[in-house]
Amino acid sequence: MQNQRLVIAGVIFALLLGGAVYALNQREAADAGEAETTPELPAIEREAITRITITRPENDPIVLEQRGEEWRVTAPVDAEADQSAVTTVLDKLGDLEVTGVAARREENHARLEVDSSGIRVEVAQGEGEPVVLIVGAYRDRNTMIRVDGQTEVLSVSGSIKYAFNKELKDWRNRRVFDGLQADRIREITFESENGRYAFARTGAGEWAQADGEEPIERFGASKVQSIVASIAGMRAVNFADNADASAAGFDAPTGTVTLGIAPEDNEETDTESAEGEDAESAEDDSAEENSAEDAEDAETAAPLTRRMISVGGQTDSNEWHVRAQDNPVIYVVSGYLADRMRPDIEKFQNPEPGSEPETPTPPPGAGMPGMPGMPGGPGGNPQIPPELMQQIQQQLQQQGAGGG
Repeated sequence: MQNQRLVIAGVIFALLLGGAVYALNQREAADAGEAETTPELPAIEREAITRITITRPENDPIVLEQRGEEWRVTAPVDAEADQSAVTTVLDKLGDLEVTGVAARREENHARLEVDSSGIRVEVAQGEGEPVVLIVGAYRDRNTMIRVDGQTEVLSVSGSIKYAFNKELKDWRNRRVFDGLQADRIREITFESENGRYAFARTGAGEWAQADGEEPIERFGASKVQSIVASIAGMRAVNFADNADASAAGFDAPTGTVTLGIAPEDNEETDTESAEGEDAESAEDDSAEENSAEDAEDAETAAPLTRRMISVGGQTDSNEWHVRAQDNPVIYVVSGYLADRMRPDIEKFQNPEPGSEPETPTPPPGAGMPGMPGMPGGPGGNPQIPPELMQQIQQQLQQQGAGGG
């Protein structure tokens, strides 16, 4: 009898121990993301998104809203949005792919940066309830994401945090002349304390001094083209939203640039002309060719649109206030671009025969990828984190746009 009791007690103990071990293993497996079922994110349809609110830690919320075919920043300021930056965000939100569960307990939120240190993204789709996500760390080629109000942390494929982790200025359209191509600028006049210089394109598309200008010794047409390209693609480094025109130095500008801009090409006319050429006879083709030449001459003779851009005063750093005609926005541009808009005569001259400009020496520590100590170079980390690569690409784009 006693032996039977011992056997029964042993069986019960074994069952209890086995149950405890099983429960512990299940809990650890679930927290490690090994649960049998992987939760899904709330549905986000890219084309249905109408508003995105992005809140970085210790920063005011940035609100992006769709207005017709365009997107605008509506808070904390009302301004044109950088359509490329918005498109990147829309693509990332519409392409989220859950790869697993990174954690299930709240104590892991700080480690995975999906607590108050994460980026809060609220996505509105029409009249429905917004989806609120906390975007966290990038780990093992996945980004940590948590749905607000839930404890589970999901991993989604790829690096996406960089798309949301931007300052206000990076959400705004920083192009001073948005959509302006350099080849549409047919005339340009510079005025500053460094002198007045006027240029016009010839029939061959080359730059020359305007009629009546005093000849410039060793004039270089490519010098003018380089400055024109810089101005057409000019991007601000910031905005002076809280400065009025007087405080920004526009009562007495330090320089002005006046552009003569040709109309945009009529793509519809070009298409119709191409279709006509396929349908007409050789005789009609000849007539159309003459007509096209007449149209080209008419376009060349079309009145130019005049746009002026003024350089105001200097900021606390080596940056300058700039304002375009008929645009209330006061931009802040680099000192390099401000100098390009206030050139002296040497900026339009080729070097004297026999003289070669010195190759500038890179400053200490200004290495390039592939150099020792840099990512991808000897002694460096061959794998550049995606977010760092994104920052490098943005800086190179800004320098390229600013440098002409």
